Amino acid sequence: MQCKDTSEKHFQPVDLKMNGNGHYNGHRAESEENLNKPVPENGTTPHPAATDTEFAEPNVDRLNCMGRLSYHVSTAIGKFFYRLGYWIANNAWKTIGLCWLLVALCSVGFVRFHKEKSPMKLWIPLGSKFQHDTNWLIEHFQEGNRVETVMITAPDVLVPEVLQMIASITEQVEGFTFHNSEGKTLGWTDVCHKVPLIAEYTSDLSRKKRHAEELQDQSVTTRRPKKSKPLFTPVIDVPSFLFCPMVERLAMGCYGSNLLELWKYNRTTIAGLSKEDIVDKLNGTRISPMTGHTVEFAELLGDVKRDWRGRIVSATSLVTHWFVHVNFSEVDADVSGNAAGTEDWVTENAVLWEEKFLKIIAKAKSQLSNNETSIYYAAGRSYGDISEESMFKDMDKLVYGGIVMFIYMQLVLSKFSWTEFRIILGSVGLMSVGMGFISGCGIVALIGVSYGPVHTSLPFLLMGLGVDDMFVMMACYRKVRKANPDLPLAERMGLMLQHAGASITVTSLTDIVAFIVGSITVIPSLQSFCIYAAAGVFMMFFFVITFFVAIFTLDEIRIANRRNSFLLWVVHDEKSTALWCEYNLMHRFINMLYSKFLLTAVGKTFVILAVVLMTTANVHNLLKLRQKFDPNWFIPEETYYNQFVVKTHEHYPNAGYEALLLFGNLNYTAELPNLIRITHQLENRTDILHSVSSWVTAFQDFVHMHYDKDIAVDTLSDDDFRKYLTKFLFSYEGGRYQMNIKFATKIKCGQPAPNITVTTMDFKFKPFKEREDYLPAKYAVEDILERSNISTGDHFRTLWAKIFGNWVTDEIIDTEIYRNVSLALIGVMFCSVVLIVNLQICFWIFICVLLTLVNVGGLMQVWGLTLDLVSCIALQLAVGLCVDYAAHIGHTFLTINKGDKNRRSLETVLHIGAAVFYGGGSTILSLSILSGSQAYTYRTFFKIFLLVIAFGLFHGTILLPVILSLIGPAPYSGSLNSLNTINNNPSPTKKACRDGTEMISFIGAEKYTPTNAEL
Repeated sequence: MQCKDTSEKHFQPVDLKMNGNGHYNGHRAESEENLNKPVPENGTTPHPAATDTEFAEPNVDRLNCMGRLSYHVSTAIGKFFYRLGYWIANNAWKTIGLCWLLVALCSVGFVRFHKEKSPMKLWIPLGSKFQHDTNWLIEHFQEGNRVETVMITAPDVLVPEVLQMIASITEQVEGFTFHNSEGKTLGWTDVCHKVPLIAEYTSDLSRKKRHAEELQDQSVTTRRPKKSKPLFTPVIDVPSFLFCPMVERLAMGCYGSNLLELWKYNRTTIAGLSKEDIVDKLNGTRISPMTGHTVEFAELLGDVKRDWRGRIVSATSLVTHWFVHVNFSEVDADVSGNAAGTEDWVTENAVLWEEKFLKIIAKAKSQLSNNETSIYYAAGRSYGDISEESMFKDMDKLVYGGIVMFIYMQLVLSKFSWTEFRIILGSVGLMSVGMGFISGCGIVALIGVSYGPVHTSLPFLLMGLGVDDMFVMMACYRKVRKANPDLPLAERMGLMLQHAGASITVTSLTDIVAFIVGSITVIPSLQSFCIYAAAGVFMMFFFVITFFVAIFTLDEIRIANRRNSFLLWVVHDEKSTALWCEYNLMHRFINMLYSKFLLTAVGKTFVILAVVLMTTANVHNLLKLRQKFDPNWFIPEETYYNQFVVKTHEHYPNAGYEALLLFGNLNYTAELPNLIRITHQLENRTDILHSVSSWVTAFQDFVHMHYDKDIAVDTLSDDDFRKYLTKFLFSYEGGRYQMNIKFATKIKCGQPAPNITVTTMDFKFKPFKEREDYLPAKYAVEDILERSNISTGDHFRTLWAKIFGNWVTDEIIDTEIYRNVSLALIGVMFCSVVLIVNLQICFWIFICVLLTLVNVGGLMQVWGLTLDLVSCIALQLAVGLCVDYAAHIGHTFLTINKGDKNRRSLETVLHIGAAVFYGGGSTILSLSILSGSQAYTYRTFFKIFLLVIAFGLFHGTILLPVILSLIGPAPYSGSLNSLNTINNNPSPTKKACRDGTEMISFIGAEKYTPTNAEL
């Protein structure tokens, strides 16, 4: 077969004015007649050149049942898109107006737009036990606190100079004021967590010796050794009518953990201390002289050194804690939360106080003059602030990515002449993406779905998908224009959309289905993202096949009139339009690569072996892919908070995760033995827990000491229990446990305790690093609760910890990923079968997508990535992204009906391959800007998307053509014209410019077609 003349017939100038019907007046001499011509009934052009290509009419009678079905589906889709393109070309301005009207209507949904900031509604699985328990805790406990910490490190912190530094910092922290949104002036005492100050009743006791050693593990049925009774216990020895009025007059003070409590924050006393004074006071005090409560001051020290007597003599770090009160009923995440959804429960006043706290400590750190002393600090808001900043500070790089994408589009879509730079088309192409994003968000917001922090990557995703569709359209248009240069513009636009519409419909619909399937996840942020993405992809697809086609039509008229791409009022003559000319490099390269190597016997063998070896290696790596997430990955290394975390792990390696057992409205008199048993079982699990603090065992010791009853084996009456509990909670031993017990009404000194509604037991998990360690530890404690035989009241008991917000996601994320990806694959393949209607092609598309995901997972392990929430979102997107490449190739292969399988495979990549490569290349190019980001989210997205695009292109554009050249199905038409096999000596035909040379075109205006001799 001889190639036809590849020279292009140039357009004559036309008038850009419109007639009264909204149509264009003229496009060459016959354009008005052609533009107003009715759409052909069969949906295809009546021009004879249309049947002179490889898309020839088939002999339907020769097809089998599936063949006839696929033919009719393909024909119906083609007719629809032909009519759509034809109508849009004749009504371009009307289409543009209707599209903008649709955007405006969709934007009405923004009246219900809500940006979710609550971490519970973003990152915690829907219906999870942690979500239920947290809501229960907030409802019943109603208050909590946030910790603000300053750590000082030095060769020895137990020296006067360090204590004077702490005194200065404490004075500044507790002395500043701030203004809230209501204009009120507030200070530390307005936001701190308060406790009763009982030091005047316990100060003498602090000088007495502790009366008992730590107990060995023992059965709860054994009587607990009785502790020696103190010489004087006010709550026991003083009559209630005298003691209680004094208690009720007790002042409330701010709760904290500060070594300076030993000297009651007296700056004069502290200034006169010696090293020996500090050591003696530290080792001889167990009750805070400031608050009167029992305090283990040694826990504030790190890297402790002791002398031969076991006394602390030095330490290299010292922490100071301030506790800010949080009333859960006043928490409003929309006011105090952050855009990343990483802020804890906090009130506005607490956030404002912490903001100034951080500034004061940062200033103190900058003023340090001693090089051996360092200050590290963290506030309750630190993690939220820095994770938010790291997540959004690289947003400018997405803007740069858009600029790079625009330049890339110009290189791909344009021909380098004054008239054929596609400035308008490229700009409007990106505008179509923006219109799709805005419209999709408006629709989803209208139905009440909240917008989340990960949604910021959605415009970037839509840009990659939309640009890919535009490249496919341009490739099809230039093919149509080459084959049918004399057709009216409206018919050419119809043919372009007929050829491109089915392909981009397959890819867009599969993307939409992948996202819809992803929306059934239990992770709220991923669910919301998938819903927004599905709506965004659909609306972008709609605007690409309407708005973009309308602008495309107008741009073609501009080119036909030889109007300047930048200055529309400048009209060029034919000779001055070309800037320079070159070979059609991309198509020459593709033809050479495939005809000389990939589609030869040697090339096919090489490709298949490479796929087998690569997949085998990555299956091995995939089996080693771990599930792990560390919240500190969101924190850049250079930040003050990361430095604090690192130093905390260094100086306090045993500091674990705080947790608590929650108990509801039980009959506590009857359940005391069970609660004691639970406490001892926790204390015995030293392999996973430490620092168990239970009010029950302290109450047991109190009753045993003062009333000679062991409640583990002696049954108390309800009256005795209530009387003893009141005495206990107003004693110096039990006062600190008041925050662990909530009553139906306020407890009063001297009166029996009211009904208990909530109690807690505090402890710490050891500092586990791996999921294989902390999840079994969590399950072990939950098992203790399940076996506790609690059978009274509401039976409620549960285990809760703040860290469970991460652990609960870790429990299900791997299952969630595999389930969602599997369902997305099934959904995508179902759509492919419905639209492509060829089981063999759909099967090979499925194989390409599956191989891509396997190889991506394998190299994720090599690259040090893990399965977590971020990679879950990226892999969900990967299914929709990587199916596009194979779907374009598979669908195009079915539309080409001339030649054997080798010829059809070559024709396929020559027809659509460049557009597919450019689509993948555009995404990689814009992604490359994120490669240097400090944000964990963007770094992970870059790595995973790079792998997805690389393997997706390899399997879709290299492996799939090789497979189809060997065992590909018949085309939609069912007929094949026999041609020779591929020859390895192609001689490219050149496309003539106006001056007789060649013009560069990345997506060639004329697809290079090899001659029979070359084939």
